[in-house]
Amino acid sequence: MNYSEAMEYLEELNVFGVSLGLVRIKKLLELMGNPQNAYKTIHVTGTNGKGSVTCMLTDILQKSGIRTGMYISPHLESYTERVVIDGDQVSQEKLATALTVVRDLCDFMVGEGDEHPTQFEVLTAAAFYLFKQDQVEYAVIEVGLGGLLDSTNVITPEVSVITNVSLEHADKCGGTLEGIAEHKAGIVKPGVPVLTGAEGRALEIIQKVARDNKSAIYVAGVDFTSKPVKPLGQLSIPPNLGNTSLGNMNPSMVDLQIEALSALPYGRCAVDGEKSKNQLVEFTAHTDQMGDLDYRLGMLGLYQVFNSGIAVAAAMLLAVNDLRITKSAIKKALQSAKWPGRFEVVPKTGYELIIDGAHNPAGIIRLRESLDYYYPEQQRIFVLGILKDKDFAQMLATLLRPEDMVLFTTPLSQRAAKPEELLEIASVAHKEAVDDPKAALERGMDLTEASVNEGKETVLICAGSLYLIGYLRGIICGNG
Repeated sequence: MNYSEAMEYLEELNVFGVSLGLVRIKKLLELMGNPQNAYKTIHVTGTNGKGSVTCMLTDILQKSGIRTGMYISPHLESYTERVVIDGDQVSQEKLATALTVVRDLCDFMVGEGDEHPTQFEVLTAAAFYLFKQDQVEYAVIEVGLGGLLDSTNVITPEVSVITNVSLEHADKCGGTLEGIAEHKAGIVKPGVPVLTGAEGRALEIIQKVARDNKSAIYVAGVDFTSKPVKPLGQLSIPPNLGNTSLGNMNPSMVDLQIEALSALPYGRCAVDGEKSKNQLVEFTAHTDQMGDLDYRLGMLGLYQVFNSGIAVAAAMLLAVNDLRITKSAIKKALQSAKWPGRFEVVPKTGYELIIDGAHNPAGIIRLRESLDYYYPEQQRIFVLGILKDKDFAQMLATLLRPEDMVLFTTPLSQRAAKPEELLEIASVAHKEAVDDPKAALERGMDLTEASVNEGKETVLICAGSLYLIGYLRGIICGNG
């Protein structure tokens, strides 16, 4: 198949829907010679943040001089985004070749009386095949849905990562928070260390599964922490210098202040006008398997500070057995790491545009926290689209302030909530329903420019369903 034919083939596979289970993928991979066993893996699941952690870990391994593969889902604009080798998306030709190999084996399976693998299983098998063909040393694998019965759960990783657990896809993962936690804990393997940012009852379940598997477990906020550090100019005066401001200090006190600030760990005193390069993070270890580290994070979003802490912790566990992974490599990777569509800041004339794929209540909470941290006083204008199977009433109540302006639009999905329905329940200063996403974006830019012309500091936020974000990002970044 060429690439166009391969894409048609993938679309045809939608007829099989989402059917969790490992029987089909195991049979398919056996026919391929189990390519997933040809390299080391890291397995990442979680309700939110798993894509970002996967990306950060991949970058850390690459900066360590390790040939690394990355498998993610879903994609924003192209299926080639899902398979990355040494920082480059797989070419259309290579993906088409791999899908041809997998298709032929699927046809053989059906001829033998087996069920046809699902679209995600076909893509997973193709990714594992490509990683073997390109001789990667490590592959960082993001779970598609849940964990226990996800088609990626055929690997025995070096580290298992569960970023967090909240109510998402409950209908397919047990119906309750506990059921979801059990599904995500399904990636835990005997003797393989586990990292998690889960809390409460979900954490208890993951801890029990880890104990049952005799797997060491490391918990964010207990065994390690990561927190943002405000840059020079925003730092409070050290306690021993009193409450005097720099402007009122005599020269000797100014020198003392500078000396005190300069004594802080590397990176805290750097000044950079770009917000995207001004995210300074302090990682503190509370276990002998990890060490303290200060680093600059190339991604915005308070939740990315949390996610980066999980990635750093995982890298440090990997470094116990692979001395190529160093603190220097971690710093370099996190400073340059980018993850499209996750609090992605696009500078515009007179304002900043943010693209964020917050598509569920947990993601919306993280987005609101980040907006309040970075843009507390600015006028906020939203282009927002949500799927109808989400708790959009709660999402809107969490995200929006009374003074905000919102343009509701329709994500490119049959599951999209109607903009008019969202319009009815939003309590904001200005709201409109603009069905066409491109027209909504243009209207949002017009309102933002008008606000800027009135002398207001303004930020435009495109958020919600990944179906919407991927489409708008293509327009914003010149790819669509």
